[in-house]
Amino acid sequence: MPVRRETAESIATTLGRVMKVMTAMRHHAPRQHDAVDPSHYPLLFTLASDPRRVSVLAEMIHSDVSTVSRQVSHLVQHGLIAKIDDPEDGRAQLLSLSPTGSEVIERLIRARGEWFEALLSTWSDTDAQSFAHLLTRFGDDVESFKAGLGAAPPLPSPQEH
Repeated sequence: MPVRRETAESIATTLGRVMKVMTAMRHHAPRQHDAVDPSHYPLLFTLASDPRRVSVLAEMIHSDVSTVSRQVSHLVQHGLIAKIDDPEDGRAQLLSLSPTGSEVIERLIRARGEWFEALLSTWSDTDAQSFAHLLTRFGDDVESFKAGLGAAPPLPSPQEH
């Protein structure tokens, strides 16, 4: 049975509220490095797994290349990202976390874990695991939906409802 419109609207409203509060909260979180702004976290987390080109990095974090290039320059200047030669194309460079960048990510993961542990202190572990599962499923569905938007007709505007 498909999700009812009322349920979808309730989720959209609640998710909007949660996203606003989370955005406000992240600016109050302790910084893990003086040069790292919360807007840099997606870059650093994406580079934690593998070195990547700027264009691939921009695509993965859903940003434009010029913005990512500026952020990368800043993070390279502060020793958090290193540029390495692309072994498949000697003319190109890949971006990789430096040892300092890796330390920042490790500290951030621990700090976020502690933060969410406190945030969810009234939840049972079973509820938190269920939420984690459903949140992962939701995130995967959002990415799939976004990928299909280029091929699909645009969503109706609010005036069309």
